[in-house]
Amino acid sequence: MKIHDWNEFIDAPPCTALQQAGVAERSFKSSAITLRELEKAALLRVHSLQEFQVLQANMAACNIALPANVNECIDQGTTVLCQAPGEWLLFSECSSSGQLLAQMQPALNAQHTVALDLSSALAVFRLAGGAAPWLLGKLCGLDLQAGIKTGAHTARTRLQHAAVTLHYHTVDEPAASVFSSAVFDLIFDRSFAPYLWQLLIASTPHAEQLNQLYGDRA
Repeated sequence: MKIHDWNEFIDAPPCTALQQAGVAERSFKSSAITLRELEKAALLRVHSLQEFQVLQANMAACNIALPANVNECIDQGTTVLCQAPGEWLLFSECSSSGQLLAQMQPALNAQHTVALDLSSALAVFRLAGGAAPWLLGKLCGLDLQAGIKTGAHTARTRLQHAAVTLHYHTVDEPAASVFSSAVFDLIFDRSFAPYLWQLLIASTPHAEQLNQLYGDRA
């Protein structure tokens, strides 16, 4: 009698939050909005009680730059967001979480610092386009237009019921305005993926209308 390996009958687990929720689409585009889920994003949270200057120097030796101030971010291959004193979120589309952990391991003092792999716990949506600040401004209490003028940064907020970390940066398009080149990475608990996806798409028409009526608000 043949003994079956039951793994033959188990499909490979979905790798994205939208796939896990049964949402077929993972990208959306309209006249002034583009939205997609990042399928491969390594996300690590670092907590440390170590003296910042020492930790910063040790991480720099591992080619990872740590921002000093809350809501500051540094994009140098690996994006590092400072979320609180002694707390950073590392984000990479190019390296796996294992590679990031191996890269920073020499800098970590096990008595004072811990690195947590959150790649399977969080999801990332990338939102761009001229109407993107209007869209996010409809759903949270942040002044996105004013925030854009400060340059790349991060902030924690809520989009309706979902707690979200916003990471604002720009794409390299010399002819584009700072608003039309705005890119927002939305990092959140992956259980909110279908809710947030539907919320953003449903709110797009009004955001585009505001963008047509008022343009880039000064």
